[in-house]
Amino acid sequence: MKNEQPTRFLIVDDFAPMRKTIQSNLFAAGYNQVTLASNGKDALNILSKETIDCIISDWNMPVMNGLDLLKNIRQDDKLKNLHFMLVTAESSRDSIQQAIDAGVSDFLVKPFTQGSLRNKIEQMLSRPVAIYKKETTTDAELIKQKKVAKYSGTGRILVVDDAPINIDVIVGLLKEQYTITAAQSGKKALEIINSGKAIDLILLDIMMPEMDGMEVCRTLKENQDTQHIPILFLTAKSAATDIAMGLEAGAVDYITKPVSAAVLRARVKTHLQLKHAQDSLKDEVDSLVENARLREDVELITRHDLKSPLTAIINQSDALLLDNQYMRMEQKLQIETMREASYEMLRMINNSLDLYKMETGTYKLNAKPIEITAVALKVCNEARGYGNEFDVSLSYEAPDPFFILGEELLCFSMLSNLIRNAVEASPQKGKVNVKVSSDDKIISISIHNSGAIPEEVRDHFFDKYSTANKDRGTGLGTYSAYLLASVQGGEITFTTSEEAGTTLEITLPKTRPS
Repeated sequence: MKNEQPTRFLIVDDFAPMRKTIQSNLFAAGYNQVTLASNGKDALNILSKETIDCIISDWNMPVMNGLDLLKNIRQDDKLKNLHFMLVTAESSRDSIQQAIDAGVSDFLVKPFTQGSLRNKIEQMLSRPVAIYKKETTTDAELIKQKKVAKYSGTGRILVVDDAPINIDVIVGLLKEQYTITAAQSGKKALEIINSGKAIDLILLDIMMPEMDGMEVCRTLKENQDTQHIPILFLTAKSAATDIAMGLEAGAVDYITKPVSAAVLRARVKTHLQLKHAQDSLKDEVDSLVENARLREDVELITRHDLKSPLTAIINQSDALLLDNQYMRMEQKLQIETMREASYEMLRMINNSLDLYKMETGTYKLNAKPIEITAVALKVCNEARGYGNEFDVSLSYEAPDPFFILGEELLCFSMLSNLIRNAVEASPQKGKVNVKVSSDDKIISISIHNSGAIPEEVRDHFFDKYSTANKDRGTGLGTYSAYLLASVQGGEITFTTSEEAGTTLEITLPKTRPS
């Protein structure tokens, strides 16, 4: 794809293989100016130094997630006009609506193909920026606006005015491009809409007898079946208070009488374009909601069935990398990215399978003496880099080597989940303290941070999918840690308060080294 002025992209994702994948897809589509960031905070730092036209950001990331990054950008006068695409695999309708309200340009649903990514980018770049935000532009801005969406120009418009001559004028200006229906009263307009007739946009006079335009607008906006239809007021009232009253009633815009042909056509086209984009987005939202609904049903199937094709991908990747004498460096890097992502996916599936077996009581523990102090130290050392992203430090204390009877990988995963959670829950410049102690029979590992667990989740802190106030919260970290401790004969408890912070204590049976 050739652009007169190359579009400059910023890809924001904490998962390196995904950054590389999107970058590779952009290169293939002809977009060669691409910058990478690992989280929202890094992205803002880059944006302060570089010129960017379009952001493609993952939703769930540490430090600053995609939604918070979007909000920061829309509130910044220098950045608010950037195109912003959120990438997500699943989410609730409420969170999708939050992104729409924040000014997202479009969504990219995982998994996606190179073709679908290219189509999404082309559609997004063809539309005005922040299309989901309600903004009132001046007549001059609308007339001068040259960069408009690739919209077919079709649409079904209802014109509501008690004066037949006004209806004739509007119909004459719009009939060549749009399908027009007319009503000479508010009551008749409601009858037409409630009859099930498809309407994409309403041009509504304010001053009408019996039922004025304000009442019609409020009635439509109070009805869930009609509140999505954009309403443009036609009014001779040009005072700011009248305009504000109309917008507060739910209208998206207003057009003053006498009607300017250029302004009428521009505003009708703009708002039909927005309606068209929102309808397309609704399909994406429905798909995301359906994905979430099916998650539980699909989990068990994918745990087993994905391992065979994934193993084939890994084996073929290894074979290609061994026989690479005719391979370009770019191709080799692409295969290495695919191989890295495949191993990460296999690790996630194996962990998921283990958790499922623990949930159903079928997991067979391969217990051996484990130096838990060494495992805890390794986790802390690896977590320090993660803590740096949040401006949180870690300390570790263990007077002597202590051993438990369990599995090293299970212990590593358990401690990693809990320590990362503690880092995320800590305030900036906070500290996470990890301490291992022992008596004759029990090993205790305490993890303290100065943040308090929200009251609304304390009673079900270890429940599946329980989470609150976390950028990256899935509700599986503490749940899986609890299972991992239980299967090794241990347990996890916590104390929390605003004054003392939060202390998690893992207790595990003590053993002797082999």
